[in-house]
Amino acid sequence: MDTLLRNDVFEGKDGCQYRVVSNTSSANHGWVINLSQPHAWPVEREFNVLRHHSEHRSHTTRETLPEFAFYSEKARARANAAYEAIKPLVLNDDGTENKALFCEKTRSALVRARAAELAISKTTIYKYLKDWWTLGQTRYVLIPASARNGKNQPAGTGSRGRRPDDDRYAVFQMSANDIKWAKEIIQKRYIGNEHASLVGVHSDLIAQRYSLLDGNGARINLPEGERPSIHQLRSVLKKYFTQEDVERGKHGDKNFERELNPMLGSSLEECVAPGHIYEIDATILDVFLVAQANRNSIIGKPTLYLIYDRKTRLCVGFYLGLENASWTGMMLAILSIAVDKQALCRKYNVPYDPADWPAHGVFPAKFLADRGEGASHNSDRICDGMEATISNTQALLPIRKGLVESGFKSVHTAIKDEAPGYEPPRDAVKRRSPKYHLDAALTLDEIVSIILGQIVRHNRSKMRRFPLAPENVLDGWAAIPRELWTREVSHGGGVGTRYTHEYLHKQLLPVDTAQVTQQGITFRGCFYKSLEPTVRQWMVQAAVKKGFAVRCSYDLRLVDELIVHDSNGKSYTCTLTADSKRFAGYSYAEVKYLLSRELDMKKAKAPESEQARADQRAQAKAVVDHAIAATKAARTGAARSARRADTAAARGAEQTTRRREEVTMPPTTNIEETKGKVVRLRPEGSAATPSAEIQMQSVSDATPTTGSSLQDLLRNLALEHTNESTAK
Repeated sequence: MDTLLRNDVFEGKDGCQYRVVSNTSSANHGWVINLSQPHAWPVEREFNVLRHHSEHRSHTTRETLPEFAFYSEKARARANAAYEAIKPLVLNDDGTENKALFCEKTRSALVRARAAELAISKTTIYKYLKDWWTLGQTRYVLIPASARNGKNQPAGTGSRGRRPDDDRYAVFQMSANDIKWAKEIIQKRYIGNEHASLVGVHSDLIAQRYSLLDGNGARINLPEGERPSIHQLRSVLKKYFTQEDVERGKHGDKNFERELNPMLGSSLEECVAPGHIYEIDATILDVFLVAQANRNSIIGKPTLYLIYDRKTRLCVGFYLGLENASWTGMMLAILSIAVDKQALCRKYNVPYDPADWPAHGVFPAKFLADRGEGASHNSDRICDGMEATISNTQALLPIRKGLVESGFKSVHTAIKDEAPGYEPPRDAVKRRSPKYHLDAALTLDEIVSIILGQIVRHNRSKMRRFPLAPENVLDGWAAIPRELWTREVSHGGGVGTRYTHEYLHKQLLPVDTAQVTQQGITFRGCFYKSLEPTVRQWMVQAAVKKGFAVRCSYDLRLVDELIVHDSNGKSYTCTLTADSKRFAGYSYAEVKYLLSRELDMKKAKAPESEQARADQRAQAKAVVDHAIAATKAARTGAARSARRADTAAARGAEQTTRRREEVTMPPTTNIEETKGKVVRLRPEGSAATPSAEIQMQSVSDATPTTGSSLQDLLRNLALEHTNESTAK
């Protein structure tokens, strides 16, 4: 059991709390005062008997030391005066503790003498002594607890209004109900309304609670002095509502935490090593771009993705494209971590140094993204294939990933003075702002080159306010992102994992289900083929039995290729079939739109098709009805069973008649030309057969028309064949 010393507080076996006032020569014996009784005085006791093996602890009730730092000089002076009043009683002339004061008989005499000497009440001396012993025996425990002793407090009038200078009305004293009504209307009308003013709220309060209806039904406010003033309402606001309550109520919790919340934390608190947390986010780059094929065409603003390592501030990846903020852009930004940096710098004419990219191919344990693409279903691909997690920040709180947000600001700062077509964000919604898009001159590749150069500069530059550890400062470390990464990894190791670009590309592509048919593998309106024997056998199987589903990976931006996967994990790349090549170069969203438009047009033409079908059926019915009627008329009383289906003579006669009708169709050229091309089978003047006369008569009487040479040749051959048959 610990030894009790002066001012220690302990729990007695009787349930009361005691404070040690003074120790005697024995470690287990001394003077104590009961803190649980209101009129207790020091008594001499055995500590072990009181404690009964209980542990001593610090006292936490009202008898604690006062927060004297919040008191005024006046209050401190009063405490010093009180201490000087009891100092001769608690201390001897040599500065030792006066044990006689603890005894009740001698204490009374000493107090009376001191009170007479100072000409004050002995009750005051007793109060000073009681506070001295119960609160901790320091001079600042003698500061009175009254609000009138000089303690620093907000200004107020105790619910009384300000006295007018001209005494035109009496001071209004607010009651408990008045304060209640004031609090209710402040909470409802002022704090809950972003644009409400306190003057307007005060007018509503007077109209609701401090007004009367006259004989005409008009509402009359009570005169001043019979209702709270605007100053009293403001005092209630300051007394019962904090500034945080007002700001949160007027602007919302999200806006308060984003704009006004105290910034006490650090982004390094959750990060343990390089490669632990990557922050990723997207923004619209404030630069208008032009088309590469035609610089006179403005294509708008691109979307920029940045990825930063939280521990070292190293920019490890980026993507700049024309896609809106989506999983596709986020996927390409993540892929840029493993892309060949040397080829990338060569493509965009940026000097390459391997030291600028120490995190090449290193993927983190956690991605920190917002609640957009970072919360999509496709983001599960990161968790499944890369063994990483995705943490989503709260909505409307960009400060939760402030590192990448600062990266956007530095990029815009670097390009705003040089890039033509840059539009300041403040001018985007300003009326009559300059037409910045007319200055656009950069293509997408050119702005990518500028952004890439800015990232390289950032990775090489020293950061001004980076909190280096003291030991790192003594070791000569510089707050340069690429050096911090290298040194941190060499000293403490990183927690990232390295993957190849090929693996990541297949892993991050969205996965869905395609259908195998005899015509190919169909996916989202497109058909695909492959020369792989496995895919061919799939199509044969679908033709023999029925179609079946397979897993596939695809790129939302382009329909030209589809990657299908078999049950063994092997992948096959498929291309568009001949019928689907009309969609080459399109995205899946564009194909979906085209197919929907095609379907809409088909639906729009459906009434015309139905009408054409109805007209055809009506025409066919008329022919059939006429044929049936004619057939019945031709029977001439014969039985129906007397008809025969294979009469050769009737068939031959019909064929001869049809041949004559087909041959004697109107010619497509002039009759003179036709005569010149006909080979006469009989000399002129000889008698012709009746059929030939009829034939020549019909040919010569035909109306001449124009036609193609192929049609003329066919007709001439038919005439020659007819003449030969007639001659025979």
